[in-house]
Amino acid sequence: MDKSTFFELEISRPGLFRAGTSATGTLPAGPYELRDLLEKAHITDERVIYSIEILDSKLDYLPQFISSSTNLYELNHLAKRLVSLSQWELDCFEGMVMMDAIQTEYAPITVERLINMTHSMSDCQVVYEAHDDRTLGKFYADNDFVPKFEGVPDEVYSCLDFEKIGKEMREGEGGVFTPHGYVLQNGEIAKTYQSSDAIPLENPDYTILLSIGKGYFNDPEYDNDLTVQLKLPADDAVVSQAVETVGAASLRECTFYVEDCLAPSLAELITDELNECDGGITVVDALAELLHKLDREGRLPVYKAMLEAGPKDLTLDEAVDLAEQAVDFQLMREIASSLEFARAELAKHDIPLKGVLLANRDLQHYGQKLMESQGASCTEYGILLTPEGMTVEQCLARPEPSRGMEMK
Repeated sequence: MDKSTFFELEISRPGLFRAGTSATGTLPAGPYELRDLLEKAHITDERVIYSIEILDSKLDYLPQFISSSTNLYELNHLAKRLVSLSQWELDCFEGMVMMDAIQTEYAPITVERLINMTHSMSDCQVVYEAHDDRTLGKFYADNDFVPKFEGVPDEVYSCLDFEKIGKEMREGEGGVFTPHGYVLQNGEIAKTYQSSDAIPLENPDYTILLSIGKGYFNDPEYDNDLTVQLKLPADDAVVSQAVETVGAASLRECTFYVEDCLAPSLAELITDELNECDGGITVVDALAELLHKLDREGRLPVYKAMLEAGPKDLTLDEAVDLAEQAVDFQLMREIASSLEFARAELAKHDIPLKGVLLANRDLQHYGQKLMESQGASCTEYGILLTPEGMTVEQCLARPEPSRGMEMK
């Protein structure tokens, strides 16, 4: 698991034609990455019921307490909170989770409460040297936290039942033992976060979000660690201001990283282009304008399906070219496989015993052939229908590879 990842998950929903749809992703994620994950799972409406399964977590004890009906945006907010915590805070968090678990007999904990636990560290204490009642009792006695044992002679002190002392203190305080030690929370769980606060009401005010820094030139007097976010599309003045903010003389001295993108699959390509090509920012800004236009017209999922079905060595100029051609493509968003494609096509026709035919699993091969005949591609976003049966790569009009000299 990448160090910036806290959860790996699968999100799924029931699908049409008796087929389900699902997609995997990682959290925390940017707003457009979350939207993309929902689109891949064919969750295109807030009323659609979906479930979440956490496949992996940096806190291995946590997934068992998170309900499958959890909202994706709230789970992402929890992931953001958890990655920001120090190790001591994570130890406190584990203790609070265990306290709830004991009180509720290990029932699921709402994500709202888990988020608020991350805001409730001020009243926490962790005794790292206490792993059982005996070591806890000795810690309390050694540090004069048990008034009745203060000042007792050494010969009496050595005979004390530290296990009994520790048990009484733990039960009275409501603390718990974790793999890291004894954790105690003396206050109430905060109510900083309210349910649904993390659910966005509108899209971000950018199409592509860049992080810009200054390149390193092995000059202590010139190098710095300054970074600034740049929201694209942006005019020249805004770009110049970002360059000035990080102390660079020009874009050539800057390093770039895409933090979020309306078409997340382009993030790495855009990052590489900006860091390798001097004039990359112009092409990227033009692409940002096109992405905004596609989103406004409701054709962005079509474009993202085109990117998935296209060549893996796509260039940024070709990505711009495809964005301009998206109007010629169609996307069947509720169809996720060749089997569903065949059933959907047959459902259009009135034929005898249609129900029996639709239930036949052998339709998958028929669906594959049907898709081939129509130039259709199966993508995570649905079935992509291309103009005149051409492939996405053919729409790029790439030059024919040179055959070289032929031997006679």
